[in-house]
Amino acid sequence: MNLLRRVSAIFRRGTESQETLQKQPQDNSKLKSIHGIVTHLCSDYGWINESIFFNTDVVCGKISVNVGTNVIALVEENETTHVLKAIKVKAMNNSVGGTEASDLDRELCISCVTSVTQDNVYISQETFFPVQLFSGEFKPFKGDLLLVEYSMKPGTSNMSIHSVSPLNSQSIREVCVTSVDGRTGMLESNIYFTLDSLQKPTGYTPGLYDVVNVVAVDSIQTHCIWRAVSMIPVEMCVDQAS
Repeated sequence: MNLLRRVSAIFRRGTESQETLQKQPQDNSKLKSIHGIVTHLCSDYGWINESIFFNTDVVCGKISVNVGTNVIALVEENETTHVLKAIKVKAMNNSVGGTEASDLDRELCISCVTSVTQDNVYISQETFFPVQLFSGEFKPFKGDLLLVEYSMKPGTSNMSIHSVSPLNSQSIREVCVTSVDGRTGMLESNIYFTLDSLQKPTGYTPGLYDVVNVVAVDSIQTHCIWRAVSMIPVEMCVDQAS
């Protein structure tokens, strides 16, 4: 009965997320971070600056969006139609929280992690920041979406990074491990995890059909929109049919 319950949940949640998964871009290098204002809003879609389309299900964070809301968006351009579409939208306050008057030249952008070394996190081939600058309680991973506070060095195109945090995180209870492949796996068919960057109880290794509680962050992975950064088992499936 437990197995039937888990399988039922997999198909139900997998169907609900199928359309969202198909929206994910294939080339992260073509994404651009853009500031704008919501100029049109319906129940399930809207426009930024009258030219950037977004679905309301890509809005993240605790602040809701309305017409006139200042937002920051991660945008991709359709190579055929050249239509701009936001894959992630975050409502912003009028100023950066905690920013003093002397720091008014600082701005925010959404960046995607391109690679990670032992000491540094890269958000482009040339731009990186030390791991210690990241405020999250985990180590960033390739594909993670970050909120970056930065300023531009006068007379150059070089970016000075002042602070970095996860774009969005969410606690998700009782999700099922739906696939395991070596050191990687999937939860509910739309949350990616890797043992190379996962906080978990000592001695625990996720198994197929385990039910777990996780904390997940926005991340662009193959067919995934989330990455689990921590995992705690709720129910382990120790007796599987062979």
